[in-house]
Amino acid sequence: MLFLRIVERESKLLPKIDKAIMRIKSGDYGFCVETGEPIGIERLISRPTAEFCAEVKTVNEEKEKHFID
Repeated sequence: MLFLRIVERESKLLPKIDKAIMRIKSGDYGFCVETGEPIGIERLISRPTAEFCAEVKTVNEEKEKHFID
């Protein structure tokens, strides 16, 4: 069971890593894909595959929460 969880986690993470590598190559890494603003070094250190700045991520999570409720 643990092995399946690891495989599932990796199967979700690998596409995110590929997207981050593509953003590095294009020069867009470190910038929010929605606003174009810098994501911030602290967020990138904690989540290197981050596509959104903390503010946009928070807004998106709130929208999801309201949609689910």
